[in-house]
Amino acid sequence: MPLDPAQRHQIEQDALTAAWEADRLAACDDAIALLREIADLEPNDDGDVVIGTDADGHSDLLSRIAAFLATNDK
Repeated sequence: MPLDPAQRHQIEQDALTAAWEADRLAACDDAIALLREIADLEPNDDGDVVIGTDADGHSDLLSRIAAFLATNDK
């Protein structure tokens, strides 16, 4: 028995919503991973945590945060 147009439309909308929610959950998982990395950084001699650079002085974390935001800014 074929679906009527309203049922078909609702199924399509449900599929789109599920895909969007899965994408948002994956983005949240990625954000949590970045925040955990920030929380694990060692403080400097003044007790401050510098999130702009890694132990070698490279700004990898900030570039990763910027890339994350660029990818997930919807």
